[in-house]
Amino acid sequence: MQGAQGDKKVTLKSFMQEFRNYLFRDRLSFYVQLLAIQVIVYTVILHYSIPYLEGVELSWSQSALFVLQTMTTVGYDLLTFFPVNNTITVILIIVIMCTGVFTFLMIIPAVLTPYIQEVFKPLPPSRLHENLKDHVIVAGYNEISKSLVDSLLVSQLDIVLVEEDEKKGLDALNYYKKNKKSVKVILGNYNENATWTGVGVSDARDIIICEWEKKSATILLGIRNRTRATITAIVDDLSYERYLKYAGADHVISPKDFTGKVLARHISLTPEVDILFQASVRNGEKRISEDKKNPLKFIYLTVTGECPVIGKTLDELSLFETYGVDPVFIMDKGNFHERGGGDIKIQRSTTLFLLGRSDALSRLVGNMVSCSPKKERLAVISGFGDLGRVVYSELKDAGIQSYVIDPKAEEPYVIKGYAQEESVLIDAHINEAEVCVAAVNDDEVNIFTTLIARNLNHSIHILARANKPGSVEKLYRAGADYVTLLPTTSGQIAAGIVLHNIVSVLLDLPGNKKVIMKKSSVEGGVTAGWCENASGAKIIAVEGKEDAAIRPSPDQEVRPGDCIIAFGDVQSLRKLISILSGGKK
Repeated sequence: MQGAQGDKKVTLKSFMQEFRNYLFRDRLSFYVQLLAIQVIVYTVILHYSIPYLEGVELSWSQSALFVLQTMTTVGYDLLTFFPVNNTITVILIIVIMCTGVFTFLMIIPAVLTPYIQEVFKPLPPSRLHENLKDHVIVAGYNEISKSLVDSLLVSQLDIVLVEEDEKKGLDALNYYKKNKKSVKVILGNYNENATWTGVGVSDARDIIICEWEKKSATILLGIRNRTRATITAIVDDLSYERYLKYAGADHVISPKDFTGKVLARHISLTPEVDILFQASVRNGEKRISEDKKNPLKFIYLTVTGECPVIGKTLDELSLFETYGVDPVFIMDKGNFHERGGGDIKIQRSTTLFLLGRSDALSRLVGNMVSCSPKKERLAVISGFGDLGRVVYSELKDAGIQSYVIDPKAEEPYVIKGYAQEESVLIDAHINEAEVCVAAVNDDEVNIFTTLIARNLNHSIHILARANKPGSVEKLYRAGADYVTLLPTTSGQIAAGIVLHNIVSVLLDLPGNKKVIMKKSSVEGGVTAGWCENASGAKIIAVEGKEDAAIRPSPDQEVRPGDCIIAFGDVQSLRKLISILSGGKK
């Protein structure tokens, strides 16, 4: 009995939900149908009830006319139809009038609202309303351009984002409304000269195209002869590089090559060290350090294998006290922790961001992070597109055996099939593998592959790619140890090209925070503490011509020519860059 009642409640709930969905989708159709039903029902009621109530015969046409005139409140002479003497007739007329007016009032907005919204919606302008020079033009609004613009906001550059799709343009306008002074969104057809004239293409310093290869080629051919700007094209398939350069691109970049190397780095036989900043040599400029052979470095180090630091916290390791190395950040399963996150235990694939002198970093790696590699290691790679090929090539060079899963590839070492199928993963020796790389160009496939791989091999190390920001957390929940977001990588590489003469973005952090390096032009009398208080950014190192300070004190003097490494959000870093550039104090 209770089950039957429960079924009725579920059925009623489902019906009401379907009814609400129907109203939302087909509101106009519903109200028109309701009006038609009301006219028919009231016509029938009047035709049969008026002879009884008022003693007057009405034809079907007279009944329908009476109902329509009553519902629309256009007015009529009652004597034209019949004298009203019965109270029930009066009540009936009032009911017809009220329900009719209500239905008509519902139909009118349903008809007019789409047109009113079309006329009054706040579309982006079709051209700039001010003359800009040395600005940056970004063509296309997508996840790549969002990452790019977010990185560029750390500078004082004016940014113009051009989009030809109306919906995307409106989305961009809403997304950047808090930064509308720095980011101007323009809606225009890429193939029309007026669009590029309207965004000042001839006076731009950099142009970044974030569109598909064919559309990028069309844009390049249309603007190359109209500007002296440096043009960068971000592409999905790097095999189109030579064609796009022939069309006029100065740089053609694809995130897949870089991302493939990053994924392979996490599988390497030994902990991998990448230099984010080296004080002695930067962009070809030689610097005089306290010791040319012992420069200041900012590195990131990925813990792998059975390293002795696994299971320990940074508080336990006391890196700064022992080696003079500052563990500025630690990243574990996509989560960043500032200043080391002292109580966070280091796991396999944990990434440490360390700042220190070259010899101190070498001693740290040698004493605490080095581990004995296994003689044989096995990896499974899901997907053999551009990214999967880079990963396979990097692992082959490192001497790591790999099984590749792909439904179309013809290479002899490829297992044909889909990695989201359990039997295919078993054929690829997933139970024996130490690493699985989910590199398919489909987030849902990578998520499901991660789930199955984790279920089949609880100790396996899983690395995955993601195309959408929302997929990153899902991949970690599914069991991935490390996830790389492709659009973010593209945007950061392109931003580095634009900003190389202004500021070096060393690291992008969650929450739109960044680590930057800026050469100071500010005159004497300024200290690190004053710069922090004035900007809100945190200075983590000051490297001068004769010395360098890690974790500088508030009294540390900042002199012209010093290199400052700092982190913070976009607004605080913009203020710091302005100060270090000799702006207002």
